[in-house]
Amino acid sequence: MTTINFQELRRRERQRIRSTKTVDSSRAIANNDSAPSVAVNDESQPQQQNVCALTPFETLLPQNKLSEDIHQIQSAANIDSVFYAKQFLAPKMLDDAMTWLQTIPDYSQTSASNRTITGLTEEEMSLQHNGKWTRLKHARRKVALFDGTLSSYELPPILQRISNTLVSIGAFPSTNPPNHVLVNEYQPGEGIMPHTDGPAYDSCTATISLGGSDVIFKLRPRQHFTAHEHCDQARNVQQKLDLILHGNGSLIVFRDDAYLEHTHEISEGVFEETTESGTCGNDLSGGTIVKRGYRISLTFRCKKVKKSTKVMEVI
Repeated sequence: MTTINFQELRRRERQRIRSTKTVDSSRAIANNDSAPSVAVNDESQPQQQNVCALTPFETLLPQNKLSEDIHQIQSAANIDSVFYAKQFLAPKMLDDAMTWLQTIPDYSQTSASNRTITGLTEEEMSLQHNGKWTRLKHARRKVALFDGTLSSYELPPILQRISNTLVSIGAFPSTNPPNHVLVNEYQPGEGIMPHTDGPAYDSCTATISLGGSDVIFKLRPRQHFTAHEHCDQARNVQQKLDLILHGNGSLIVFRDDAYLEHTHEISEGVFEETTESGTCGNDLSGGTIVKRGYRISLTFRCKKVKKSTKVMEVI
């Protein structure tokens, strides 16, 4: 009978286990060698997309800049610093903006906790309305406010990207970029009464028109009641400026004198005609009939940081 050498069996078993571990380790190392490229790409892709999403987009402006030679409005009104670009948004960005607008939710009169708006602080009230469609009490149209100065709130990526673009083209200084966006929805024939944007913002406003409908935008001198009434009347006649705002991604920027010393408005009515007196900066001969339809405006401004929050109406 053959004697079993248990010591030799244990030695062989240990060798087998060691060899198995070595093979497994080699396979793990081989897998790890190829894994980093996949893992790094998976982790970095969202970051790259976020960065890309917030970078300024390509516009239809020559050299991607707002030009004094091309876009500054020259008219008999002698109003400083009004710029207009009929084609600003590229078709892809135009489609993206219109698609995003459809995702804005409606504002509910009660909060998620069923606490009525009368029980909210001013900051909470602003946050309740922020980023939601709200129907104005004194007008038929809807507005949606996006206030980037509120605590714990950032502009949606598409609005932040447009804001960055407005800085890159020279509409706003990099030290005071747009941080406040008001979206207005206009049904055919709806307008907005003469108003100023006021001292709550830096003296610069940029508005993008979407939806396809054209309107006539009007700048009028603010009424200054002085002893020189006749001088003021002459000034009011000379410093009227109209512009046709085209509804397929056009851009108007007005600042300084145009912002501080003038009101702006859009008259109500489905049909309106430009005058033949040279008042319209982009239709000097006049006589153009503008038929009003559905329009959405995106108005960008730099809001000065302060304690109180007031919703302003703009074009």
